[in-house]
Amino acid sequence: TEVGGLTSHGAIVGLEFGIPVVVGVDGATSILTDGETVTVDGQRGLIYRGTARVL
Repeated sequence: TEVGGLTSHGAIVGLEFGIPVVVGVDGATSILTDGETVTVDGQRGLIYRGTARVL
């Protein structure tokens, strides 16, 4: 989602269902498309299009 945080509805639903979620990303819905594969680097706070290869 573009708004929200750790206690937002989306975050709590994701936690309950064991689904990874990303919240609070300004402009995300205009940049990414529904169903698009992304790789999330939670440690650095980055999102990459597609599947990133880990070296």
